[in-house]
Amino acid sequence: MPEKKPHILLLIDDEHRPDVMSVEGNPHIRTPTLDRLINRGTYFRNAYTPAPVCVPARQSFLTGLYPRNSGCIGFDCPLPSDVLTLPGHLSRYGYRTVSAGKMHFVGTDQMHGWHERIGRDVRGPNGYKPVDDPAHTAATFTEEGTGKWSSAKEITNARVGKGSWMRQDRYTVEGALMILDEYFVDEVHDRPGDRPLLLAVSLNCPHYPYQCPEDLFNYYMRRVEPYVEDLPSNFDCHEFFKVKIGEDVTYREAHRATAAYYGMVEWVDMQYTRIISKLEEKDILDEFVIVFLSDHGEMLGQKGLWEKQQYFEASVRVPFSISWPHRYPRGCDIVQQNVSLVDLFPTLCEIANLPIPDGLDGRSLVPLMEGRADDWRNEVYSELYHPFNGPSAMVKRDFMKFFRFEGKGWPEQLFDLAVDPGENRNLIDDAAYAGDLADLRAKLDAFLT
Repeated sequence: MPEKKPHILLLIDDEHRPDVMSVEGNPHIRTPTLDRLINRGTYFRNAYTPAPVCVPARQSFLTGLYPRNSGCIGFDCPLPSDVLTLPGHLSRYGYRTVSAGKMHFVGTDQMHGWHERIGRDVRGPNGYKPVDDPAHTAATFTEEGTGKWSSAKEITNARVGKGSWMRQDRYTVEGALMILDEYFVDEVHDRPGDRPLLLAVSLNCPHYPYQCPEDLFNYYMRRVEPYVEDLPSNFDCHEFFKVKIGEDVTYREAHRATAAYYGMVEWVDMQYTRIISKLEEKDILDEFVIVFLSDHGEMLGQKGLWEKQQYFEASVRVPFSISWPHRYPRGCDIVQQNVSLVDLFPTLCEIANLPIPDGLDGRSLVPLMEGRADDWRNEVYSELYHPFNGPSAMVKRDFMKFFRFEGKGWPEQLFDLAVDPGENRNLIDDAAYAGDLADLRAKLDAFLT
């Protein structure tokens, strides 16, 4: 009798700071469902995104490749259809692959290995060019809710509300719940699925615009305060990300944006509660490997910066957990080694006892999950090609982090997170760290070539 493969559930959100999590010691955020999943699995304390911006990050963890190797390096860059993806690989070994919500695929290929996709994110050019006739204006599709104005405008626009991303996410969750009913019961045709299922539930929140339900907004307005910080000395970046409290926005506006962001995180947890409750209703929760991750973080005013596209911890580090008590029943296990989202692909292959494709940049995390860290190469990379802060790249080895922006004239950055976890002291000119700097420069040069 062939081995029964586990079902796999990917819970993905967007722009989630890693420190807005109970497991990180945050005393204010309420995420009972994420807490529950983390407490029955493995949490990777030092997980990093391959790219601190949406599209390349998502294509990287789906392919197990850093952006330069996946072929998707920018926001408007399609992932080549011949690049193997996690859902495509698992589908070859019998998995039914279904994606509900945001995949952020660009171009005509909107599947990339998924058998079925649900949600408002399945959009793209329809193959017909507008008629060249001044009497008729043909509008082409543009993404709603983002990229229309400055970071300061997003802060001043934060408020109580049901933003466009929440509408899309409700659509996503309803579709995922229907899929679970159909696949595991199918009361209409009485032909429930008999193959292992890979289901992704991928939400837009807590991505800006910062808007959340009134009760959540009111709760966090009384508990969280905004960061009021200046741009670090010996550092620079694109002006788009710089927002000064008291000049560009008021303290009250920054406070409202911070509270709304926290409210969006809790709202995400509420949506995941609905998914987990459905698995319990069907009595299949323990048959699922459950992964939670975000594509990147959000500066949220820290260091005088908002949005992402930075290599500071709030932007480049991500929440990441894997739980499957069937094989790993120890309860919450916190892994301190540096890992990357590109490691997701080979990890799920090993968990499901499937071949790991050759040529992946990622490494299986199963040894770390089993407490075997002796041979772990403790370094990760991240890169960015967006015109604002790219081309740029980062390497983190052990506790040392180095990053630079190419051709911008901005200072290189070197931090020792063992003694300076807040990244407040740039060590680039510190003679005591000259050897570390030379080694990390060489590693980044090798990575980029």
